[in-house]
Amino acid sequence: MPINHLINGNFSLRNILTCIFLLIVAPTVTMAAKKALPNILFIFADDMSYDSVSAFNDKIGNMKTPELDKLVQQGISFTDAHSASAVCTPTRYGLLTGRYCWRTHLKKQVLWTYGMPLIEESQLTIAELLRDEGYQTGLIGKWHLGTGWRNKEGEFVFDGLQKDQKDYASSKADISRLEKTIDFTQAFSGGPRDHGFDYFFGVDLPNMPPYTWLENRKVKYIPSVNKPDTMFGTPGLMKEGWVLEDILPGLTSRACDWIKESAKSDQPFFLFMPLTSPHSPIAPSKRFQGLSGVSLYADFVIQTDWAVGEVLKALEATGEAENTLVIFSTDNGTAPAANFRELASKGVDLHNHFKGHKSRIDEGGHRVPLIMRWPGKINAGSQNDVTVCLNDFLASFAEMTGRKLAAHEGVDSHSIWPLIAKGKKKLSNHPHLVSHSYWGQYSIRDGDWKLILPLKKNGAFVLYDLKNDIKETKNIAPNHPERVKKMTAILKGYVEDGRSTPGPMQENFESKTRWLGLPW
Repeated sequence: MPINHLINGNFSLRNILTCIFLLIVAPTVTMAAKKALPNILFIFADDMSYDSVSAFNDKIGNMKTPELDKLVQQGISFTDAHSASAVCTPTRYGLLTGRYCWRTHLKKQVLWTYGMPLIEESQLTIAELLRDEGYQTGLIGKWHLGTGWRNKEGEFVFDGLQKDQKDYASSKADISRLEKTIDFTQAFSGGPRDHGFDYFFGVDLPNMPPYTWLENRKVKYIPSVNKPDTMFGTPGLMKEGWVLEDILPGLTSRACDWIKESAKSDQPFFLFMPLTSPHSPIAPSKRFQGLSGVSLYADFVIQTDWAVGEVLKALEATGEAENTLVIFSTDNGTAPAANFRELASKGVDLHNHFKGHKSRIDEGGHRVPLIMRWPGKINAGSQNDVTVCLNDFLASFAEMTGRKLAAHEGVDSHSIWPLIAKGKKKLSNHPHLVSHSYWGQYSIRDGDWKLILPLKKNGAFVLYDLKNDIKETKNIAPNHPERVKKMTAILKGYVEDGRSTPGPMQENFESKTRWLGLPW
């Protein structure tokens, strides 16, 4: 009953009672609808390839992952899932915003020491979307999307000093000098709390300063001493007594506590848990050292699997496991720091399926494990071969909640919700997958065809038929010039349109449509 009917005098006693009833029960109905949405637990490992999950790799030797294997048996695994980049920062940006990171100023590499915030205020994130729909939201783990640190005058210390690896090498002295002016008692900006997360606990990343725990918008412990040269990582300030081996168990414990506390609420919860492992520094806790009999890296993978098991046990203890969508994936492939040759000598083949590794445009750089469990909704032990991207989660959660995305939101995100909740085996109109390397090189997929574009205008194109050449051994671009031309045109359109999904044109950073890595 419209309220203006009451105001205008067009009412009856029945109408009045109906309005009173609706006012009383509406909040209850809304809360019931919110509670019908699943909790979401998204565990995100760092530098861990598809072949690092023992359920997917029969040549993994003693580097077993029993907790992840159990998750595979209980849910669905995607065989052709990809991070949007072969390195950390851009993948995280794409996952949270549903937008390719190369649309920002970061066209290659990652954010380096004290990099400024990368996510624009105008960009909707998964956490903001879910919080708007009634979710409690938390991020426990690694951020690596930039933070704004201030001096005592409240000015941003590193504003304008955008650094990639080359810039960092020439700016070490400036960074060291500016670091000393940071007022660590002040709140930093641009972190998880500014992008939809109600709670944040973790680190920016484990191998760059500040070496201390971050909680919400502040450091938990003031970094007051210089990191010793014997400790892995770039130079900078750290909390006195900081121990690398304590990071993963610390994150795991805090995540377990957050799950148990959040489960007491009537609101559904979303926990994003981006782990710091098995990324360098390779620092397994003492109880895991030597456990694999292979290497410290293999021990660290085993501890990563343990962390997954611990949070799943915590979830089980709350009684919420049946109503929780659990997702496990990683930001890119395994890093060379794993020492592939040493692993192979001990019976662990992390190139069993794919060529390449972290940072590279090869499949091993960006094809990642993607496992989901949702009891009663996802068929246990199922598998899907559709090509999907981590960018797709923003649109997927929008479909789940009924949220309509604005024209500028999730421009590179296509809902895979039908694959998750409805058991569909195919998707219609999914954009072509675009992948990106550490150096800014592009590839684009068209079914089983994969085109790798040259970094410069007159460079050579490389085309693979992944159906018959999954390890990318034979370049057949010279035999298919029209296909090369067609796929290049598709990528060019995605760049110039500012989006890869249907909708009105959007702008890239500074409205540019040409930069290094685009050979036109």
